Amino acid sequence: METIKKIEVFIDKEKEGTYFQVPFEVPDDVSRIDIKYSYPRYLTVKNGISEKIYEKNIIDLGLVNADGEFVGASGSNKTHIWVSEYSSSLGYAKTKIKKGKWAIIVGAYKIMDGGVSVEYEITFTHKERVLLKGDLHVHTLCSDGNLSVEEVIFLAKKAGLDYIFITDHNNYFHNNTLRSDDDITVMPGVEWTHFKGHVNMLGIEKAFDGVYYTNTLEETQEKLRIAREKGAIVSINHPFCTDCGFKWGLENVEYDCIEIWNGPMKRSEMECIKWWHDELCKGRKIPIVGGSDFHKHEIGRGIGLPTTCLYSISRAPSDIYAAIREGTGFVTYMPNGPTVYMECDGKILGQTVEYRSGIKINFVFAKLHKDDIIKIITNKSVEEITCDADVKEMVVEKELDNVMFYRVEIYRHYINDFPSLPVLISNPLYVDCEY
Repeated sequence: METIKKIEVFIDKEKEGTYFQVPFEVPDDVSRIDIKYSYPRYLTVKNGISEKIYEKNIIDLGLVNADGEFVGASGSNKTHIWVSEYSSSLGYAKTKIKKGKWAIIVGAYKIMDGGVSVEYEITFTHKERVLLKGDLHVHTLCSDGNLSVEEVIFLAKKAGLDYIFITDHNNYFHNNTLRSDDDITVMPGVEWTHFKGHVNMLGIEKAFDGVYYTNTLEETQEKLRIAREKGAIVSINHPFCTDCGFKWGLENVEYDCIEIWNGPMKRSEMECIKWWHDELCKGRKIPIVGGSDFHKHEIGRGIGLPTTCLYSISRAPSDIYAAIREGTGFVTYMPNGPTVYMECDGKILGQTVEYRSGIKINFVFAKLHKDDIIKIITNKSVEEITCDADVKEMVVEKELDNVMFYRVEIYRHYINDFPSLPVLISNPLYVDCEY
């Protein structure tokens, strides 16, 4: 949703050669600000059959944010600029859009006799929950990947992803070069890599100081603690992998989420799903994510395989980080895979609803195939629904039970004589139930 504010400013001839600011209020929950301005700049003088064009007014443009910080300037050659946390006009910094008093910098370079009226049109793009598709686990030439950062981003766009994290092994020195654009949000990360386990540290350019390695559990605990203190999202990667599982013990460290699905679905993923479900039944709230662990082109492993889908309130990195931490999403086997949305009393996946008798929980499924099996799972039961045809969208409404959580798995059959495999695993919608 967008709202537009218009401001008209009259500049006297006496202000020529000066700068001043025009304040404007930015409301809460804005993801992007666009500023356009117009004024009579040119004067055409005809002389017989010829004519000359003169600049009678020249007004420069700049911007200051709610903290009084300089955001950027563009002289007079741009009449439209925009700023956001993930993408901004050239000459303007990417910046988080904070509520408060911002200001347009007006540079009155040249003003005609009698003054000039300038009209500013400010468009606020408001945050609203959207489904974003992305990959949280990708490698490049900066560690042991075969492609450059730019090539990886190109493939992510081609796959239809909205966001991507670059997570090279024990290496963050290229993170300050990452650039988002209007098509994709590119965010920094590092895969902290050790003989005893791999951990993604997401969302900050430099997740740890000093050397990367540790030799004791205490040193590992400290390494992860510091990363979280710095603001990184700590995700334990492929914890049940037979070759590089997490041998420090999941019970011995603190983290923000679990990579429940790494590359192709296999036995180690199924073991992780079982472990995670058991932890949920103990009352823990552990967000899940997935990642391709992409290094190079190979059968069964590509960018966005699997895809972590997030119901985020914008494409801004800070909102994507918040969605990961809260668990407002699901993991599906590919960018165009099935989707699910759960809602109850205004709460969605990852959030907690207070149990009350008689209220409804709604499930919205999309992109289902014939014979897909939907499993609605709680700490007490598993309900199965089999699709008897391809389904563009299916809505299931249930009365909220006195359970700890609801979550969804969708299974699909691919090859004869092989069992069906998960194509979607959702984060839970938690219930503050009566024990």
